[in-house]
Amino acid sequence: MTLGLKIKRIRLEKKFSLRELATMVELSASFLSQIEQEKASPSIENLKKIANALGVKVSYLIEDDESPKDHIVVRKNERRTVESVDSRTKISLLSNSDIDKNMEPIYYEIKPGGESGKNFYSHHGEEFIYVIEGELEIYIDEDKTVLKEGDSMYFKSMLKHRFKNNSNKMCKVLWVVTPPTF
Repeated sequence: MTLGLKIKRIRLEKKFSLRELATMVELSASFLSQIEQEKASPSIENLKKIANALGVKVSYLIEDDESPKDHIVVRKNERRTVESVDSRTKISLLSNSDIDKNMEPIYYEIKPGGESGKNFYSHHGEEFIYVIEGELEIYIDEDKTVLKEGDSMYFKSMLKHRFKNNSNKMCKVLWVVTPPTF
């Protein structure tokens, strides 16, 4: 099932109209309809807002429906991915959405100019970032840190944070969040 169809199915299960969900996530009903019809892709920021409003994790919207397992192998060519045209970012899940999981490993490919969104995030938990290739600017509260290939960062998720690739090259990042919020 596609991302848009999952959003629509959950929205209907929760008995939200397009307008109600759009108001909750601060988007227009027409744009939300385009997302549901796979005619538009949400930014990472908007994808998180939609998932939160629907009461699910982002990974649930991206993955195929499967029963939880106690171990999994995710092959490179079988990763569940979503690409946000607005954010210029491709996100690949490195595990499934097993409800007993304590961390969420994610692989990001961030094109030049790509970013998480204009707004900062904050939530319960902790995060770890490892830059595999390229460089990435991480904004935490008022501080900006540039991470380059081989650099890593660990921070508390309660701090306001966001990212941006201000370089002219692709950036590839391993990002681990605990507890799973994605």
